[in-house]
Amino acid sequence: VILAVAFSFSCKKEISPDLEVTVVRNDNSPVRGAWVRTSVPDAVSGILRADVLDAAQTDGFGKAYFSYKNTILIDIALLRQPNDTVLIDSATALLEVKRKAQRSDNTTERKLVFR
Repeated sequence: VILAVAFSFSCKKEISPDLEVTVVRNDNSPVRGAWVRTSVPDAVSGILRADVLDAAQTDGFGKAYFSYKNTILIDIALLRQPNDTVLIDSATALLEVKRKAQRSDNTTERKLVFR
């Protein structure tokens, strides 16, 4: 019994979290070239984590991808331009490191609407 328990734990490892953001129009069609920016709550108060502050432009499928090393709570903002201050849409996501089988992924998905 101990051998079986040890074997089941050895097949799993910690998988760092990824974020997949899909940007769509009201009719659910993908938006290419939209800007998605990530940050942490309270970033305007001076609490910054350089590893979380990032921006990406959506691809032809309306998707932008981000990867993180550790568990983190992040804010996601949809913008027209990379340095824009006017939000089109936003969301928050808790991304957690998880123990999974080696071939599993750990991707959290969010959808934002380009209005």
